[in-house]
Amino acid sequence: MPTKPLSTDAFDILLGHDRWATAQIIDRCRPLTEAQFHQQFPIGPGSLHDTIAHIIGAMHRWADRIGERPLRPRLDGRTSHTDPAPAKRFTAAEFSAQLQDIAPDFAHLVAQLRDHGTLNTTRTWTIADYPPETFTVAAAVIHVTNHGMHHRAQCMNMLRHLGRPVNADLDELEWQIAEEP
Repeated sequence: MPTKPLSTDAFDILLGHDRWATAQIIDRCRPLTEAQFHQQFPIGPGSLHDTIAHIIGAMHRWADRIGERPLRPRLDGRTSHTDPAPAKRFTAAEFSAQLQDIAPDFAHLVAQLRDHGTLNTTRTWTIADYPPETFTVAAAVIHVTNHGMHHRAQCMNMLRHLGRPVNADLDELEWQIAEEP
């Protein structure tokens, strides 16, 4: 039986789960050698390091877009999504610290928008080299959490290939079973 009431707000669940599940992947990368952490796979951004940088970097940049703030530089140091390799390298501990910085910022931003009733507003954004597109702020928030889930699944596959399988789904139900840490 849970020791506290479980979340029922969809955005709180999505954001809390996203933070927790990403932290779980980062924690599973801590014992890896540097070579394993940077080993290239023919999936997603290519390595555990690059995929985690992509997940956290997307959270940073979407928080800036949604919050109508100037975009921070890409976390991986690339100038575009077509650059061949990241210019910066981080440890799992550094990624953990970055996640602990951006996830609460993003959740606070979403809570403010929800409280002000502006999640339903539409905005037009230009992403990378693509033409401008218009969608709701709520859809952008959900995109961030779905994006994280997609790339965490890639990380789980990479970890399996490294002989370190994640014997869990890391889904919202497991997050609630873990009492929404």
